[in-house]
Amino acid sequence: MNLDAYALDIPSQAPTVAESVARALRKAIIDGALRGGSAIRQEEVARAFGVSRVPVREALLKLEGEGLVATHPRRGVVVTMLSTDDFEEILEMRFALESLALRRSAAQFRQADLDATLGIVDAARTALDASGLDRLREFESRWGNDNWKFHQRLYLPARRPRLLASIEQLQQLFARHIRMRIVTQGETKETPDRESRERDEAANLREWAQVLDEHESMARACALHDADLAIDVLKHHISDHGAELVQRLRQPNP
Repeated sequence: MNLDAYALDIPSQAPTVAESVARALRKAIIDGALRGGSAIRQEEVARAFGVSRVPVREALLKLEGEGLVATHPRRGVVVTMLSTDDFEEILEMRFALESLALRRSAAQFRQADLDATLGIVDAARTALDASGLDRLREFESRWGNDNWKFHQRLYLPARRPRLLASIEQLQQLFARHIRMRIVTQGETKETPDRESRERDEAANLREWAQVLDEHESMARACALHDADLAIDVLKHHISDHGAELVQRLRQPNP
């Protein structure tokens, strides 16, 4: 369990040590540095982060509440595994909660909200346009954070912090599952020839471009205070794309 890279930002991450440790461990789990089934030993984490075991214990309790770790008899704290059924449930819950957030947000959406959300989309488009195949994987690995940044800003006018916190937790689980799939595919897939690489890259770029277009459409629908339109786009964005992802996840890796 190498957490050195995640320990570097501990002093500046959050107002409390426990929250700092929780953020670092959460990122390590979502990035795939701590994989499902891995044991997390409090003394090792405390030593790596240069803190006592008390804030580590508090951080792990927080992560357990988020579904990222679980406590097992004799094994201690273990990073949870995610099944395809788990992922399907996450998608269903995302649509239900985010539809509620969109309906409230659209009623309060202002020009400043539109400018902020479109700014996030434009930055993502710039990063995508600069992506070759290797950098595309980098874009995909960062997408969980960028995607949440957009949705967080999109739902901010709803003024429902508890709802937003629940959505954030689901977004984190979603990002973790996508990241795990990317890592697994990269480890197991045979190196394709140049033609196959270029074909796969072009298909992936088109798919990501469509995803960003849908983000823009949701923001513009909210700017028109058209909640029904925004939710229709969200349904396609989560349900339709999600169904494709679930189908891929049910297929064994080559």
